[in-house]
Amino acid sequence: MNFFRLKNLFSAAVAAVMLVCLFAISACNGAGNSGVTDGSASDIQEGPDMTLFPDYVNPNEAEYAFGKKEIVTPYWRGNIIYNETVMLVDGGEGACGSLQYEPVKILSVRDFDYDEEYEEGKDYTVEGRVIKRTEGSAMPYLTEENLSGRNVPSPYREVTSISNAETDFVMMGSVLYTEGSLIYGHQIAVSYVYDVKDVDLSQFPSYKTSGLPKLKEKLATGEDVKIVITGDSVGEGCSSSGYFKRSPYMPNFITLATDNLKEKYPTANISMTNRSKGGMTSSWGTENAQVSAIIGDAPDVLFIHFGINDCGAGVGAGNYLDNIQSLILQVKASLPDCEFVFIRAFPPNGRAYDYDAFEKYWKRVDAWAQKTNGVYTLDMFSIGIKMLENKKYTDVTGNGINHLNDYTARLYAMAITAMLVES
Repeated sequence: MNFFRLKNLFSAAVAAVMLVCLFAISACNGAGNSGVTDGSASDIQEGPDMTLFPDYVNPNEAEYAFGKKEIVTPYWRGNIIYNETVMLVDGGEGACGSLQYEPVKILSVRDFDYDEEYEEGKDYTVEGRVIKRTEGSAMPYLTEENLSGRNVPSPYREVTSISNAETDFVMMGSVLYTEGSLIYGHQIAVSYVYDVKDVDLSQFPSYKTSGLPKLKEKLATGEDVKIVITGDSVGEGCSSSGYFKRSPYMPNFITLATDNLKEKYPTANISMTNRSKGGMTSSWGTENAQVSAIIGDAPDVLFIHFGINDCGAGVGAGNYLDNIQSLILQVKASLPDCEFVFIRAFPPNGRAYDYDAFEKYWKRVDAWAQKTNGVYTLDMFSIGIKMLENKKYTDVTGNGINHLNDYTARLYAMAITAMLVES
């Protein structure tokens, strides 16, 4: 998202702000689940249907890896999460952070670009979901004070207009915004085995329930497949490390997903065009130039990612629905076989955006999509809300306010994989 546009939009967003507890540093004090076993097959015979977890690995045999498979394979098909990001924050009782699930076994804890590995006992301890930095550890951390813009360590500096993306940050009300390593560089990456009993599969997309029959048929039969995405800065890929050409150079989510589809469907000729643009609202997506460009691409599937800037600009739910309808109907008129995936955006910072507004957007679009042939929904918002019950927003953001980091970008790619690749 262009910073100057974001600054203008923020004043509107903050007026409707919900002071939710998702960002609260007190998450470090959350207790882990009780009665967790080692996750072995014998422990879960009376529990989940293990056919739903085809990538399940015996915890005793689980090892750290991070290749193409681990980057995009939906973790909920197995029992391992690779490189989940956590920011360790010191609120006065030591720096700590929380994992999404209680780990059965820690496989690896690394820095943000996966190069440096930390040692359990020496650098950190784990109790329940909570990972805590030990005294003298080399692990990065920030304080609550730092995240409020006070006593921020050098070379980072508070400014009113960002000129150096690496060192500069802006306080937008009580929210710290930066594209630099003040956020991403103070996140660690934790890989661990979890107990599948802790996973609610109903919150995640699946091949069986995702729809998109025409697209799936083309993929399966090896036909040409054209993927197009339109949307905002998240759709564009802003804050993915590859976007800013910094280590570890992770591509944006739609590129990750497309590359994985090419691996899974090698006989299909799959191409992707990204027409998203930072700072844009859904009304921009309906403009003749944008719609004409999409029609010219002749997509088999159009992914749509608008909402964050609409919320920031105070766009009403009715106008938002009108814009999404207009975009889809214009494309359908010229491309009747095109299918559509409306993405409910992963939640931005709840201290800067009104989550009720998003819920109204999603409710309106869902009601219309259910009556409209060829329109399907990918719900990243609910996945994010559930995740933030146990984690801080600073664990999963690239810029502190509304962008994905590499981990949450991977979650999008995992979700698209789950929709289009049968396990």
